[in-house]
Amino acid sequence: MPARRYTINLTGRVKNFKLPKKRPLIPLYEAVVNSLHAIDERRKEEPHFSNGHIQIKIIRDPQISQDSAEISSVESFEIIDNGIGFTKQNMDSFLESDSTYKSEIGGKGVGRFTWLKAFSQVTISSIFSENGTFQMRNFTFSLADWIVDDDPVEEKSSECRTVVTLHSYKDDYKKSVPKEIGKIAMYIMHHCLVYLLDNNCPQIIISDDSSEISLNDFFREKIKTEDNTEQFWIGNSEFSLLHVKIEDKGFKGNHLYLCANNRLVARKELETHIVNLDKQIFERKGFWYVGIVTSDYLDQHVEMDRLSFDIPEKNANLLNEISLETIINESCSRIERYLEEYLSTIVAEKEVRIREYVTNDAPQYRHLLKHMSHEVSQIKPNLSDEKLDEELSSIKRTFDRKSRKEQQELLKKADEINMTSEEYEQYFQQQVKKICDANSDMLAHYVVHRRVIIELLTKGIRRKDDGKFNKESYIHDIIYPMRKTSDDTDYETHNLWLIDEKLSYCSFIASDTSFDSDPSQGRTDILMLDKPVAVSEDKNDGTVFDTIIIFELKRPMREDYTHGDNPISQLYSYVRKIRTGEAKDKYHRPILVNDSTKYYLYAICDITHNLIPFIEQQGFRETPDNLGYYDFNSTYNAYFEILSYDKLLNDAKKRNRVLFDKLGLEK
Repeated sequence: MPARRYTINLTGRVKNFKLPKKRPLIPLYEAVVNSLHAIDERRKEEPHFSNGHIQIKIIRDPQISQDSAEISSVESFEIIDNGIGFTKQNMDSFLESDSTYKSEIGGKGVGRFTWLKAFSQVTISSIFSENGTFQMRNFTFSLADWIVDDDPVEEKSSECRTVVTLHSYKDDYKKSVPKEIGKIAMYIMHHCLVYLLDNNCPQIIISDDSSEISLNDFFREKIKTEDNTEQFWIGNSEFSLLHVKIEDKGFKGNHLYLCANNRLVARKELETHIVNLDKQIFERKGFWYVGIVTSDYLDQHVEMDRLSFDIPEKNANLLNEISLETIINESCSRIERYLEEYLSTIVAEKEVRIREYVTNDAPQYRHLLKHMSHEVSQIKPNLSDEKLDEELSSIKRTFDRKSRKEQQELLKKADEINMTSEEYEQYFQQQVKKICDANSDMLAHYVVHRRVIIELLTKGIRRKDDGKFNKESYIHDIIYPMRKTSDDTDYETHNLWLIDEKLSYCSFIASDTSFDSDPSQGRTDILMLDKPVAVSEDKNDGTVFDTIIIFELKRPMREDYTHGDNPISQLYSYVRKIRTGEAKDKYHRPILVNDSTKYYLYAICDITHNLIPFIEQQGFRETPDNLGYYDFNSTYNAYFEILSYDKLLNDAKKRNRVLFDKLGLEK
């Protein structure tokens, strides 16, 4: 017989064939499945044949010494089987692109193209029995030569044997091939899982220069099926779901396998479809879960490359096609029932965890447990506090949007003539309950925030382990962020309520900002301008401030005050600069005041022995609680108060005590 050509443009066919670089073992899978088919075909031809076997040899890169501790990369594979071999019929099919010869068992006639996509060439040597004699056929499959000299020669052997050698991985694929024999064995087992479930599966051995693994033994040791198969219908199509437990820690993850013609086609991560199925299942139960779905419907709708299905992802069309989403959802509902014992424990633990977090750390979400219970139940278990807060925050945004919409509908319904007063009252009560629950939780969140801030301030004024006290900047940032103004600081970012609730509502606040943005002009710790009175249309030339508030903060327990460097002198110097027009705003305009402008000056510091002489020189009077001093300077129209840190804390606690008591936060 003369040499023959492939009945296609081989280079173009391989070039157009899609094989992801991250799936370099697909050509090996194709070779192994071909061997399985060849053995099955021989069994049909020879009823007494039962000893089918497949040998997979890993050929490693010879450049790395065998004495090296490093595992060398995989260079080639050799697949040996004792199936029916390359008979004339099989050889004719091999030379024909998209052959239908194996269509009844799911063959697409294109698997061999993956070999040339990832490898430089393939050599095939096959001994087979035909017309009562054994013959051998040797040929090379490559893009370099489309001519195949496949003339068989008579062979003295009396045993069928086919060797397919996938030579030299191409670099783009080679770098993604796992080196460890155990991993390769695991991947082959995944792909051929349905075959390995059959008690008549041939023996499959994988080996390299130092190790050998029986996939059949590995499968029996690590995988428990226990005959757990259930059938379900979607439309007119029947599906089969096999529940498999894999008792191998290295497997990692829970999966749904969608198979066609006994091969794995698509693998879905079950953690993304079953909320409460997590990666703790192996630690708790000693197995990973795999669900194997098979169906004639899947067999009929597998793509040519066997890497996907020609099934819509979702939303079946007018032809009543079944979507992948429906298949997955129907499978997952049965998997949840199968794993109910494990999942119910996870659900209970998650509910306790979320409730404790909301109660102790994030009361602003408490209403979600009642009004968004389904959404909360969809949160994954075992999240960190940060991730859990992100999930709850997202649900709260959804709740807020729904609430606004429902409130608008409530107002619209109130105008409907045909709505009875009883219907309106019932609807109104439902909405008001939601609003009240949400608002009370936000208040609880705000109260918890205040309790934390007071704790931070309490610790901040104590001596540290190194014997020193915190710098004033630590206290400053707690009360109001440094180098910020009210233009870029929202209400929740500062804590002026520690001093006085009313301070939050001043017209303008500047923290640690120099007059005129010039450091030489002096820098108040906190400056507040309030109650502007417009006497001219020019914004920067006609605004007189009725009230100015200035704070000066000092490091806790400071003892090195001097006549020129103490909070009393500093605060009065700021007043003088403002009154004389020396202090300028950011536009280099004077901060306008008049004789009736009131000044409130606060020195926040510990009243140490070094500070007392300066207090006495100015004639300050002690506050009733003996924790501070106050005075009124008629010359400057200024009320001056010296607040010790103890007074600041005590007053803040007193003002908030009733709120802390209500939440059980008071110690």
